[in-house]
Amino acid sequence: MSETEPLDCPHGERCGGCAFLRVPYVRQLARKGAALAQDLARYPEHASLPIEPVAAAEPNRAYRVRAKLVFGKDGALGLYARNSHDVVDIPHCQVLAPALWRVSVAARRALNGLTPALDGLDLRLVDRGVMVTLIAPRGTSRLALEHLADVLRAASPDVCSLAASFRAEPSASLLGGGHVSLRGNEVEQHHVDPRGPYHLASHGAFAQAHLGQADAAHRAIEGELRALGAVCVLELYAGSGALSLRLASAGFTITCVEAFAPALAQIERAAREQRLTVSARRGDAEHVLGALGPARFDAVIVNPPRRGLSPEVRRRAAAGAPRAIVYMSCSPATLARDLAHLRLLGYAATRIAPFDMIPQSEAVECLVTLQPTRAPAPTVIYEDDQFIAVIKSGYERLDQGRDSLLARVRALPGASEAVVVAAVRLDLDSSGVCLFARTPATQPAFRLCPTFVALARGITHKKGHLRVPTGPERASGHTRYQRTAVHGGHSLLTLFPSPGSAGSASSLGIVRRQLAGIGHPILGDRRCGDPASNTFFEHRHGLDRSFLHCTALELVLEAGSFKIEAPLSGELVAALSSASEQAAPAR
Repeated sequence: MSETEPLDCPHGERCGGCAFLRVPYVRQLARKGAALAQDLARYPEHASLPIEPVAAAEPNRAYRVRAKLVFGKDGALGLYARNSHDVVDIPHCQVLAPALWRVSVAARRALNGLTPALDGLDLRLVDRGVMVTLIAPRGTSRLALEHLADVLRAASPDVCSLAASFRAEPSASLLGGGHVSLRGNEVEQHHVDPRGPYHLASHGAFAQAHLGQADAAHRAIEGELRALGAVCVLELYAGSGALSLRLASAGFTITCVEAFAPALAQIERAAREQRLTVSARRGDAEHVLGALGPARFDAVIVNPPRRGLSPEVRRRAAAGAPRAIVYMSCSPATLARDLAHLRLLGYAATRIAPFDMIPQSEAVECLVTLQPTRAPAPTVIYEDDQFIAVIKSGYERLDQGRDSLLARVRALPGASEAVVVAAVRLDLDSSGVCLFARTPATQPAFRLCPTFVALARGITHKKGHLRVPTGPERASGHTRYQRTAVHGGHSLLTLFPSPGSAGSASSLGIVRRQLAGIGHPILGDRRCGDPASNTFFEHRHGLDRSFLHCTALELVLEAGSFKIEAPLSGELVAALSSASEQAAPAR
């Protein structure tokens, strides 16, 4: 079968593994490019950003070097059916690398009917064969698992190492914890590029699904660094160190950062064994960037999980003033969000290079190089002789520091003395209409009536008033709300704070506490929100700030009134879209 022909799999009608089954490969690439463009289009600042054609994978079938398979009833070993937890047996899977497919066939035959029953298998290709993790219910004895390991090793010569992980029920994750080694080495050598250095693979560790595409991405990153003249390089989220070790062997001075201590130890061991120099730092990216202080790197490489970079990582990476930030992303939605924030921080992308890292799926990986540039002028949505209204991002400070919104407003013509109108002080992680007076003296008598949009946890009443005591001040003001939509089981509210000081930072705090007080906190709100809901929304929907936006501001003057409006910011639109899509019933 030609690589350009659609994949025809006998399991495709029920299996949830290949979203683009029977779609010609050229069309798959086009659809991935279109989906990437759609994510970027939510942000006006990305309108002129060129997107290269998606780099095709070779091969685009029988390529997967890592797979997690589920055991079902009657000996089934495969993946969950679409929109269910029924296991579809996939003995003729078309995307598993040949060695992984052979191990899966042997496991289906050799382990069927044996006790203890396993929940699944995690298979990982390495230089010597396949590392297999037996996924067992918590409490399964090691002796019983060692017996299953011996049975599988005897049935499949491709198996080079076996371990076990223990899964608690119920659990959303198939791969459990409590890893124990059963047979063979705990780590194995693995070459992404046969001519380059190896890294040490371990059971359950992340691996790019397609070796050829991973190698192509690494080569592209190395080429970008050489073109920039970068020598001293910091890599965040280093994982098993495949890229750091490659760059070290190519003559770069590498510092790699990884939060998972065993992975960091494996990077250091692989470097020692191959006589490579790599400086390794343990910790999460945010704290390590803070601890590095004045340290300077020519380039910073980031390859975060799907939730992208945290706002503080973005701020600290830019504050180090590297020549470039090289960003490898597996989520176009969070990439688009992060690029918009980094643009405000003075780092702009010139192009996006997408890679088809997981053929036959909807996924697309993107490589972006950002270089220093002047922060953009704020988007002006209203101005006259007295006032200027602009759109505030949910990630920038209002009036503190050289990178504040006030500093950008004062760079506008005729606004060098601009001041924030006291009644509309949006706090750090709220966005929307923000009003400035051109000078402290140009503030006539006026009244402001702001309108906010918020996404609150759970289903609220259709409409109501918030008058809950909100702290020591026991504020007498109230907030009227109306539920305008439901997204993924949560309420999109339009909020009308009482006139007066409504819209000030302190009043926004009152609104946050009022919603939390009735059991419907704003999603993403780290001050008054629900931590578990916030974490879920960040990981699943990319929401890394409060879903609170000033969508309109009515300015009432003696001469009349007028309304200034601002559309929802891109990250909020993306979160709503993601929540709605994942909650939609199967068709």
